[in-house]
Amino acid sequence: MIVIDKNTFVSLNALANHFNLPDSYLKQLANRSLIPFLKVNGRLRFNFEAVEKALADIAAKGSGGDE
Repeated sequence: MIVIDKNTFVSLNALANHFNLPDSYLKQLANRSLIPFLKVNGRLRFNFEAVEKALADIAAKGSGGDE
């Protein structure tokens, strides 16, 4: 298991592994601006804590990001 410091930015792969979600699903959410991200040198980077909150909001709405 990868331990993620909640105050750092992580790769799409690390985020997907931590949440046990497909990276393609998280990338789709990022492309639709449903989860926050930064683009660094052409690669997506995510703040764990911000994404965790966004995913909780998506789950609370019950949409699964498929609006």
